[in-house]
Amino acid sequence: MMLFDPKPKSRRSDLFDREEEINELKNSVLKTPLTLLLGIRRVGKTSVLKVSLNELNAPYVYLDLRMLEEEGYSRVAFYRLLSEALTNTVSKWSNLVDYLRSIKGVGVYGVKVEFDWREKSLTLTRVLNKLNQFGEREAEKGFVVVAFDEAQILRNISGGKGKADFKSILAYAYDNLPNLRFVLTGSEVGLLLNTLRLDVPSSPLYGRYVRVVRLERFNREKSLEFLKRGFEEANMLVSDDVLQKVYERVDGIVGWLTYFGCLIIESHKPITEAVDEVTERALKLVQKEVDEVFRRSRHYMHVLKAISLGISTWSGIKRAVEAWLGRPLQNAQITRLLKTLVELSIVEKKNDYYVIADPLIAEYSRRL
Repeated sequence: MMLFDPKPKSRRSDLFDREEEINELKNSVLKTPLTLLLGIRRVGKTSVLKVSLNELNAPYVYLDLRMLEEEGYSRVAFYRLLSEALTNTVSKWSNLVDYLRSIKGVGVYGVKVEFDWREKSLTLTRVLNKLNQFGEREAEKGFVVVAFDEAQILRNISGGKGKADFKSILAYAYDNLPNLRFVLTGSEVGLLLNTLRLDVPSSPLYGRYVRVVRLERFNREKSLEFLKRGFEEANMLVSDDVLQKVYERVDGIVGWLTYFGCLIIESHKPITEAVDEVTERALKLVQKEVDEVFRRSRHYMHVLKAISLGISTWSGIKRAVEAWLGRPLQNAQITRLLKTLVELSIVEKKNDYYVIADPLIAEYSRRL
């Protein structure tokens, strides 16, 4: 079940397509201090990142910031995540141990890296300085890659007493640590860009050149080829009509194509029945994700329902939401609701029209 394996891929041979994006990302890391890898959720960013990191053959530190959603966004939780990431790095590049040991508050036991949270002088900047020294003196390519997956989460641990200001840290590293390369991925694209504030003169990162690599969903042809090859790997012959039906449900979002393929294979039911069953299971996942937004305000539910029903203009959405609420809303409220949904990459704005990015979110919203 290679293509339909739900885990992120780490080898190019296990990945379908994405040759252009992998090469673009690798080329950017070789030349640019800071690269953004952007795309909506489930479009394959983590797989492209991991394949690229492995093929660069340079030391890297990979942090999946989604782990902080469970552990909280404290300084302690972040440094625990960093220590685990560095442990993985040390297991492959053992020479890094000597550099880390020289940092007060860092202990290395075998290949396990641990931080002493009570040591006030222990900062991310000190760790980055040592990684920079290691990249200069030990790395064959002359640099170390630091990758933050789902980097918009950094906004939750930016600024404030006892927390790191990541914009300033990235700006410092950009200017002073030439042997580091940073890659930041983001599914909530607007939030990530707002976190970095690259175009805001008061931001520490203002004026720095940043390369952006974007991942788009597969087109119809690639989606059908992906599904066909995935089922062939499982020795299943699936009709073109069924492949088309799956594509229409998820519209080229590779994470959903993989999810559908994997569960259809495991269901042992007639294909058409299995597709419908997997759709309902997928909608339950969508419900969990979207309900997080609804908890902020029930108005989001009405906005998404309006868009899912084909009401795509600002004025039309406002009229629909007001009709369901039975009272008027200020223009600024509707604008703010739509802006947040766009920042979360749940809604896309195309010219003056709004559409829901994920067909399954659209289907869930229609049922509200």
